[in-house]
Order: sequence, then structure tokens, then C-alpha cells
Amino acid sequence: MTITAITSPAPIKVLIPRLPEAAALLPYLQRIDANRTYSNYGPLNREFVARLSALTGAKGVTLTSNGTTAIELALRSRATPGKRNCLMPSYTFIASAHAVCNAGLTPYLLEVCPDTLALTPEIAEAALAALPEKPAAVLVVSAFGAPPDLPAWAAFEAHHGIPVVFDAAAAVTALSDVGKQPACVSLHATKVLGIGEGGAILTSDTELAERTTAMTGFGFLGAERLATIRGGNYRISEYAAAVGLAALDALPARLQALRDLTDAYSQRLEGKAVRLQRGVGDEWVTMTLNVFVPEADVTGTLERLDAAGIEWRRWWGLGCHRHPAFADVPRADLSGTDKLAARVIGLPFHDNLTDADLDRIAACLN
Repeated sequence: MTITAITSPAPIKVLIPRLPEAAALLPYLQRIDANRTYSNYGPLNREFVARLSALTGAKGVTLTSNGTTAIELALRSRATPGKRNCLMPSYTFIASAHAVCNAGLTPYLLEVCPDTLALTPEIAEAALAALPEKPAAVLVVSAFGAPPDLPAWAAFEAHHGIPVVFDAAAAVTALSDVGKQPACVSLHATKVLGIGEGGAILTSDTELAERTTAMTGFGFLGAERLATIRGGNYRISEYAAAVGLAALDALPARLQALRDLTDAYSQRLEGKAVRLQRGVGDEWVTMTLNVFVPEADVTGTLERLDAAGIEWRRWWGLGCHRHPAFADVPRADLSGTDKLAARVIGLPFHDNLTDADLDRIAACLN
């Protein structure tokens, strides 16, 4: 008698990044060979800056070693001297809180709007009454690539005199008409526009961009090699800039592919209780697609995904206040975050997914 083995379907990975392949990089690598400039704001770096400026409408662009250092440098440049607290949402990736601390500030954790997953001016204004003094700054986080409300926060800064910085880590392709409030983006491999590791500060304030760029190169400002401001080494190499230029070449096709994949999910989720973020796939794109799961079905949903061999993530965990490193920082009431964070589940989202994979994922969602 022949016994037929029963095999389980192959696991579905939650994320498989893709950076430009070798053939796309070759023309830029050949330029590096010809120039023999490998770092220190070389010609590919300058071209990458110019193309990021054109993409986002930012007059000033500072490239940084990663998105976390972009936030740190922006806060160091803009936070009110002598003040301590930085208002920020607890529901964000933990890098945001690390950047605040590395800038010499203390995170003061707030709730987010349960619909947009973002801190709002109204939430920040309500928190001001509980503080003994004005905060040094507000760090506003883009939720998984959704565009932040730049005009509303510019008005908040003008009204209260509190500097605003945007952690727009995944939102580089959703930004336009960036104002003087700097938008800090990540160029990590897991982002729509990725170079492996890298980041950028985007702003309309060219003096701020000049200052933060100097901070990435030991504080050298001007022709002389004199450190006029305190900085460090936060630069990217010409090789990283080469990846960025090749990624920009392929960006239109990549954006369309992400829109198509989001639409494929939207069709399969129609009529179900789970829902996607507002505007995703139409107004903006992401590499970390999330669904809001009804509170009563969170456990059941995760059990079905696990049983089907489908990876999932809580990309931002359960909030910064749930990390031991930040258990002692000041905060507002975060009961809303406790309920919300558990319901936001990241689904598989990459270009290896087949229609059969999407059907299998959707079958686990009610």
C-alpha cells in the first residue's frame, strides 16, 4: 500500500524587500570608479539630493545615515533650548523614542487618533494643560506612510510657538510642498524608496538644511575645516547614493505595483469587518500594509493566520510605553493606545505574492 504524504502549503512571508539589482546599479558604480570619490558629499550624493528635492518639493535636503539619525538631528536643530519634554505618540516604532532621547529630550507619550493612527494638534493641545511648562518640541509620526497634515501642524507651531518635527519615516513618496517643519524620512530597505540603510531631512528652510547637513559631517560649515556646530558622522557613501539613484529610476513602476497589490487586497476584503487604512493605495502607498481587526476577533484572526502558515506583524508593537527602556517616561492616559495597538495587524505585502496567496490570506480575515 502506498502512503501519500500530506504536505502543508509553503509559509507566506510577511515582507520580502527588493532593492535595485546589479545591472541597474552598474552605470552608477562605473561613475564612482571614474570619479574615485567614495564619500564626503560626492557627485552621486549631490544628484540624489537634487532628485529627492524634485520628488518631494523640499527646497532643502539633508541625507543621513538612517531615518533615526534624521529625527535626532532635526530635533537638535529645532527644539527649544532649556526645555525638556518632547510630545510624541506612544503608538509608533520605537526608533522615534530613541531619537528623542538621543537629541537630549524626554519623550512625553500621547494617544493617537484611532481612525488615522496619528497624533493630532487637538490631542497635543489638550496635553499642554497638564505640563508644567511648554515642551521643547512635538514629534508627529506618519502612520505607516500616510501623509501627515502639514498645514495643520504648521498652524499649531505658529499658534503655540512650539517647534514641530515630522517622523515621516515611510512617507517619502507621499510628501509634497514640505514646509519649514522638517520631515524626516527613512530610506531603509523595507521602505517604498529604499537604499539599504539611510535617511533624509526634508524642509523648505534652506538654512536649516545647510545646518543639518553640516551636522552630518562633524559640524564643518563653510569652506574651512572648522567645526562651527556640534555634529558627528551621519553621512552616506557614494555607493548608497548609487542605490538611491537606481531606486528612483525604478520608482514609477514600483509605485504602480504597490497600488495594484493594495487594490488586490481591497477587492478581497470587500464586505469583511476588517479594514485598511484610509487612502492607502489611492492617495499613498506603503510597504507595510495593515488591517484594523475588530477587537473581538483579534485572537481568532491571529490563530487562523498562524494555522495557515501566514506570517503577520504588529509592526509598531503595542506602543512605546510597553518597552522596558521607556517604561518610566512621562505620559498621558494611554488606554486608547492599549486597545488600538492590538488591533492593527500587518499582512504579507511584497512582490512574491500570488493570487492564490492573497486568497489564502483573505480567507483568514472576517
